[in-house]
Amino acid sequence: MPSVVQTSHLQCKKCGAEFDYRFVPGGSLTALRLGKSRYMRCPVCKKWSLFNIWDTRVDPDVHHCELTIGPS
Repeated sequence: MPSVVQTSHLQCKKCGAEFDYRFVPGGSLTALRLGKSRYMRCPVCKKWSLFNIWDTRVDPDVHHCELTIGPS
């Protein structure tokens, strides 16, 4: 059975930091959902930005990033 949790590889537009964001489609306690995007804080610079989490999805079994946020 496939996992419900999805992973996106994101880059902050303000500080350039790259990180993986794990999320459950249709739910969020830490971000404002806006269709394919979420308005959330960068874990590095702590500034709010709009991130497209749908088009940046990656396979967590193949892709690994040093900084990952979100549910396990």
